[in-house]
Amino acid sequence: MGRINELCTTDSPLGGNATIDRNYWSIMPKSKRSASKARNDDVARKNIARNDQSRKQVVDVQTDSVGHHQQKPRVNADRFFLGAVLVVCVVALFLRVLHVLETFGVPTSQSPVGDSAGYLAWANEIAAGKWFGESTFYQAPAYPYFLAVLKTVGFESLTMVRMVQGCMGAATVALIAFAGRWWFTRRIGLTAAAMLAIYPPAIYYDTLIQKAGLASFLLAAFLACLAFLHRRRRVAVVYQVAVLVGVTLALLVLARENALLWVPLVPCWLLWGLRGVSFRGRCIATACFGCGAALILFPVAARNAYLGGEWSPTTFQAGPNFYIGNHHGANGIYIPLIAGRGTPVYERSDAEWLAEAETGQELSPRQVSQFWMRRAWAEIAQHPIDWVRLMVTKSFMLVNRYEVPDVESILVYRFSSTPLAILLSWWNFGVLFPIACWGMLLKLKNGRRLWLLYTLLLTMSLAIVGFFILGRYRQPLVPLLVIWAAIGFWDVIGRLRTRDWRTFAYAACTVLSVAVVCHWRVHDETRLLATSYMNVGAAAGKNGDMNVAIQWLQRSLQIDPQSAATYFNLGRAYSADGRHHEAIAAFRQAQSIDPELTSVARALGASLERIGDREAALRQYIWALQIDPSDQSAARGVQRISGASR
Repeated sequence: MGRINELCTTDSPLGGNATIDRNYWSIMPKSKRSASKARNDDVARKNIARNDQSRKQVVDVQTDSVGHHQQKPRVNADRFFLGAVLVVCVVALFLRVLHVLETFGVPTSQSPVGDSAGYLAWANEIAAGKWFGESTFYQAPAYPYFLAVLKTVGFESLTMVRMVQGCMGAATVALIAFAGRWWFTRRIGLTAAAMLAIYPPAIYYDTLIQKAGLASFLLAAFLACLAFLHRRRRVAVVYQVAVLVGVTLALLVLARENALLWVPLVPCWLLWGLRGVSFRGRCIATACFGCGAALILFPVAARNAYLGGEWSPTTFQAGPNFYIGNHHGANGIYIPLIAGRGTPVYERSDAEWLAEAETGQELSPRQVSQFWMRRAWAEIAQHPIDWVRLMVTKSFMLVNRYEVPDVESILVYRFSSTPLAILLSWWNFGVLFPIACWGMLLKLKNGRRLWLLYTLLLTMSLAIVGFFILGRYRQPLVPLLVIWAAIGFWDVIGRLRTRDWRTFAYAACTVLSVAVVCHWRVHDETRLLATSYMNVGAAAGKNGDMNVAIQWLQRSLQIDPQSAATYFNLGRAYSADGRHHEAIAAFRQAQSIDPELTSVARALGASLERIGDREAALRQYIWALQIDPSDQSAARGVQRISGASR
């Protein structure tokens, strides 16, 4: 064979052009060819390793929700992510501040009622010097102490408190961004943050004088710490962050007692789910988590033991709340043990008084809780079918689009708030949950890596359904759900781009099917709205603005004309405005609807006495004492009229 001087060029795997002399290889002895090939292969491997190492220094390889690999310069991507998070947080803060300013005139925003009034009264006592307290905790203490700290540093007005909570809501958005980034990708974290930033119930609850905003912030901090552990492998960092996980979860427990169910889940994840750390390191991390949780919960338990003789890391209201949500006749929402006394002023005393009256002995806080727990289970055992039906109903309530009001309603604030008016109709729980369900279905294949996120969501859902449903009670689910919803959203976008119509059809069917369930009407929304109007009227009356109070109460009666409580509050407003004859008519209407309603007979007697009808007033005072023998005001009325007649 003649020597061929032709040279052939081809693309090298190293990124350049390699020149090969074909004739050289054809005439080289076999042994020399093998040795030369081995040397060339060794050089190629070294060059590839060197190029990969340099590439890792400037490139971050990520996988999106569809499974496609993306390569972005790490420095530029991190800068873009941080800048985008900052923009989203600014938007979140703007929406919350705008909401606070626009709802300044809503009566309940300046004169809170229900739990809000109870939290403020408790915070005032703490700020006045009673930091240790005088009795065991019956309600979660984190939020009242948070309010007390704000009052101590100078935030006296409720508007300023709401502004601070709005800033905390924006911080919650940032924490969710980092949690999504560290659990999944930058895109997922940023999308989840944007979803939370404009989520109307989050805007509403973040700025409400309620613990929902604080609980959401602590939950987001807890998720961010877990996600940081999920990504970091340096042992020293793992130990430090494990302590933070324990601290944030313990603080969350003091804001939402049902988060106590999460405490045993985290050690399981640290021991068996934390990757890239030795077993000894995982054991130490678990111990660090326990120390962080004990740092917060042990002093609370010791305080309860000192004041009540019984150890409890949280509160003693589980039993009464479980009974309220599960007794025979429960409807899934909050109903006080005694009608008309559903405020913190009466909740604890009523639970204790009823339990001690039935047992005939003085009971400790734990014994009161156990009494109501046993009573609930006894009624469940007597009516198991009805209880199963109730649990199914509460499960539908949990995922329903409607935000069940406690005392205040998001629909009342919607009249004054531009963000709520624009966003609530199309971005609510009934939209968020279906998209999140698709995201969760997509990641089931990664269940071994993500089982903690699934379990956190499941246990919190069961804890909510196990008691009773309120919109603010299910709000802690939202920081978890927006991460899953971001995954589902980008998967659908990816299917559209790649024209994967079959999978897109599966996604659409799943989302639409769940959306139908979420929009199924399971609440008596009309009656709940009427109750919210009544509470706004009561708050306006508390402010001294009787005209506004009467307008809201009359609006409530237009929706629900059979509400004895609304007629009672209307009568009080008329009486305070000096319109006693109209007050008497409203009181009589309330009495005809519910003769046993507390305080109606006494209030009617007082109005009758003011117009000079002492005989009729005496009959009402006597009837009030028959309903409630401990009514000292009615007793004084009887003595006053009887003494004057003699």
